[in-house]
Amino acid sequence: MPTPPRALAVAATTLVTVWLAGCGGAPSESDMKAALERQTQAQVDGAGRLFGHTGAGVMKDMLPEILSLKKIGCQADGEKAYRCDVELEVRQFGLTNKSPTQLRFVQGSEGWTVVGP
Repeated sequence: MPTPPRALAVAATTLVTVWLAGCGGAPSESDMKAALERQTQAQVDGAGRLFGHTGAGVMKDMLPEILSLKKIGCQADGEKAYRCDVELEVRQFGLTNKSPTQLRFVQGSEGWTVVGP
């Protein structure tokens, strides 16, 4: 029994909507955590280029380790940019701290990047 054209159109529209939702919008928690980890690694790499292996080690010890990130909400803040409220749990200098903060994320060709607090 053939499917009516209207049912096919509804199914196609639903599939396109689901696909587009995955291609745009605010960053996910995993996107945000990956962006923060890339930023931290870039700082460690930069210190390594300037001061060698020891400098990279010192920088790594100084920067906070991200233990968890919980997305509270995001608002559009320009083209492919979002200002997001998150709850970050970090460890730094042996101390663990969990607190809300706001970060700005911009989507580029390499994925999401943290561009400011």
